[in-house]
Amino acid sequence: MFISETHLPQVLTPQDYTSEDQYRRELEQLFLPGWHCIATFSDFPQDGDFLTIELLDHPLILWRSGDEYHTFLNVCPHRFARLHGEPCGHAGERLKCQYHGWEFDCSGNTQKIPDAQSFKPMKKGALGLTKYRTETCGQLIFVTLNDEAPSLREYLGTGFEIGETLCGPERRLAATLDYEIDTNWKCKVENSLESYHVDMVHPKTFIRAPEEAECEHELESGWTTYATVQEAPTAWHRLLDRIMNRLAHGESDDEYKHYHFYPHTMFGKMKLFSWMEWTIPLSVDRTRVIGKFFCYGGRSGRLVSRILSSRLAKWEAGFFEILRGEDCAVLEEVYRGLKAPNQPSEGLVSIREERCFHFQKYIERVTSPEAANSNGVAMAAGS
Repeated sequence: MFISETHLPQVLTPQDYTSEDQYRRELEQLFLPGWHCIATFSDFPQDGDFLTIELLDHPLILWRSGDEYHTFLNVCPHRFARLHGEPCGHAGERLKCQYHGWEFDCSGNTQKIPDAQSFKPMKKGALGLTKYRTETCGQLIFVTLNDEAPSLREYLGTGFEIGETLCGPERRLAATLDYEIDTNWKCKVENSLESYHVDMVHPKTFIRAPEEAECEHELESGWTTYATVQEAPTAWHRLLDRIMNRLAHGESDDEYKHYHFYPHTMFGKMKLFSWMEWTIPLSVDRTRVIGKFFCYGGRSGRLVSRILSSRLAKWEAGFFEILRGEDCAVLEEVYRGLKAPNQPSEGLVSIREERCFHFQKYIERVTSPEAANSNGVAMAAGS
């Protein structure tokens, strides 16, 4: 059942999605103070591997050293070149600048300077890399650009346990979706929060939106959830589901559940699959979306179980790629409508879309002048 009994107002105006000033407020008050998932353990198969990413105009390099992960500004302190320009690679025991060969350890300290005598009388350790706090949750790796941010566990609140469960070590990474879309980041988030568009946009994938009696919403101060039960339509499909669950994992779970921890971290689960998705604003009208999709790795020592897990991973990758295409096509049209100079109304939100209303109220609250003066970090746990 839904929580609201009547329709709700559209809280945010079209200008809140298209205004450069509003976008800057969101960066300063929502994104720059918080934590961001930027990778998974699977992105670093070998000790010494690295990954580069642009996060909120900050070029970053994430480097595995032993069993630890370290994040630095991807800029050399010597002459400001990026240390590495490629998306990923292997650095070995030290990070080495591609321009003049300066080398740095996992603390960001300078370890080797070619022709060091030409820099005298520079003191040893005077120039090092800018390092950012990095923490993990399950297989997920998070970074914050804010030295005063709370711990990741405190920031995510309930979301930390959800992430450990849905992205834990017993699951295997099945697929990564990484794409950019011409829309405001809030449009992408809101699309994930409501099932009202399912009949029109996903008639061949999700087929139909569940009835109200089949749905359950939770609305907390810093997060919301949506749950429904997806039972197989026929006795034959139900039998097939039981067989696949037994072979792959041994547990049956027909619940579909979606979690949104504000502002941009989302988890989901569906039968044998789970995922984590996050949005990175690139500009007011362009958004990067990264999704990590997991399935059960199969039972250890059981060949059939491992083979089935591999097949399921391929199916999951294909399924979510189709969903991505369906959503992207309509979301760019949504943004074109938001940019129109005149609007036919102030908008309206159905009770099925009440998670969007809740999210919009959060945006309104946290980007207000009062919130800007508080200098606090808006946490998913709702502090």
